[in-house]
Amino acid sequence: MKRLVVLLIVGTLLMAGSYEAAYWKKTYPGVAVAGISLGNKSREQALQALQALRVKQSITLIWGTSRWEIRANEVGWEYDLEQTTETAYRVGRGGNWILDTKNKIQAWRGEVMVEPVFSLEENRLVEAIASVSAQINIPTREPEVMITEGMIVVTAGENGQEVDERKLMQAIRRAIGRAYDLSVEVPVRQLQPKLTEEQVGQLKSRAEKILNKKLTVSFESQAWDIGPEQIISWLDPSTGHSTLRDEPSGSDSKSSGWKKIEIGEWVGSLAQTVDRPAQNAHFKFLGPNRVEAFAPAKEGIKIRQQQMVSLLVGYLEELEKSDKKSKIMEIPVEKEEPKVKTADVNNLGIKELIGKGESLFAGSIPNRIFNIKKAAENMNGVLVAPGEIFSFNKYVGDISAAGGYKSAYIIKEGRTVLGDGGGVCQVPTTLFRAILAAGLPIEERTAHAYRVHYYEEDSQPGFDATIFTPSVDLKFKNDTPTYILIQTTVDEAKLKLVFELYGTSDGRKVSISKARVWDVTPPPPALYQDDPTLPKGVVRQVDFSAWGAKAAFDWKVIRGEEVLQQRTFYSNYRPWQAIYLRGTR
Repeated sequence: MKRLVVLLIVGTLLMAGSYEAAYWKKTYPGVAVAGISLGNKSREQALQALQALRVKQSITLIWGTSRWEIRANEVGWEYDLEQTTETAYRVGRGGNWILDTKNKIQAWRGEVMVEPVFSLEENRLVEAIASVSAQINIPTREPEVMITEGMIVVTAGENGQEVDERKLMQAIRRAIGRAYDLSVEVPVRQLQPKLTEEQVGQLKSRAEKILNKKLTVSFESQAWDIGPEQIISWLDPSTGHSTLRDEPSGSDSKSSGWKKIEIGEWVGSLAQTVDRPAQNAHFKFLGPNRVEAFAPAKEGIKIRQQQMVSLLVGYLEELEKSDKKSKIMEIPVEKEEPKVKTADVNNLGIKELIGKGESLFAGSIPNRIFNIKKAAENMNGVLVAPGEIFSFNKYVGDISAAGGYKSAYIIKEGRTVLGDGGGVCQVPTTLFRAILAAGLPIEERTAHAYRVHYYEEDSQPGFDATIFTPSVDLKFKNDTPTYILIQTTVDEAKLKLVFELYGTSDGRKVSISKARVWDVTPPPPALYQDDPTLPKGVVRQVDFSAWGAKAAFDWKVIRGEEVLQQRTFYSNYRPWQAIYLRGTR
């Protein structure tokens, strides 16, 4: 028996030796790469056989009837034939006798498939996949609660779909590794809206409580209305759960009932308008009654954004739960004092803003805007001494071509015609509003003969003033103990003219009533006039129809218990027709 065992061992060794000898420096039989047999081939022969992989230059992505081809050069995909050859040759020659024997047996049976070694620029493949995804992906549409024709309506949600890009990446790498089948089915998963019917119903119920309500946030002289559409968009439909959007760690917005991230984004956008750095005062004289350069000291302002978000949520909750139609909230801010105050740079007693007036000139022709700017510049920097009566006509200059004014449309003898200085009356109108706000005695003011649409775009009837040199003027008296500085700004971006009066406040308070309008009469039919400056076929409206009316408002100025000024301003406007210019050029 022992002899038999010895003979078997010897025989096995002889067979193994002859097997190894047969495949000396050759790949074992049954080893293949991508269906390419490398068995019984030298390294050189195997390398030559693997050249067939070079023709595999693209992979096809399939989704339904759609096809996309990703070329090798687009993603940096390249087979390493030398390394692949070496990997195939090393099958059964790894140095582990047991594992090598197993691999040799599998190879002898023709069961060893070696994946080719390849390189791939993954970032470029990610881009290629993203391009395909963009053509397949359809985002879900959540059910929406909105206001339509004054009613709360719900639009149904819609399912979506998206490519599973991680799985697709893995499938592409496997296909390249297989090499013999370079087509991949694109894995696409179906998406459903996150909102349940119950959540949508709750959202609709809450939205109905918001309908026809608004929240106003204010700071200084500015105010921003937040209407029901905006408020409804901030309702969190997942009350009591996590919000639809990811919340930052530690956020208290969960279970708030409001989308604090969206509210925070709105506050951040508002901060871009409200926030300002501190401004030091600057004062430079041009002469005894004129300032060449002036910049008042201004506090630096910065919205406390986190605090404002919390306040907004509180006000919104109150608005939702109460019967009130509106609420007003003051914007919380941090203030930074300027290093140089206005009073530090002059000895005239000019310390602060005491009155401001604004008007819009949207729709004005270029020449009209030019004239507004010129007249406003003539007012800019004027110093009014204590006890002095300011005259608009004194500073506006000669309103003619010789005085530097351009031709624009003016009203003359009941018609709109081209004339020097058209638009100048916007300037005294704006100054009149600043004088009213400052509570200064108005010595002379004349209303326009008709309601000018420019002056009612941001105001009520009656808050205007006209001039006609030299007979019709706008005058006010400086009854304060310090100088008054007039500053003008023409904002061509916002199409706005601004007058600011600086001095020292003596504690006077101004109250202005709403305008009363009566004896309203309709305008006459529209008037069409030929205009040689416009091309033929062009029609431009330069005046808008205005109803005739009588208007009045009450103005009262007090200081403590003392009444400084009390007056009713009357205006008598004729009915005015719409005027169109027809091009004849």
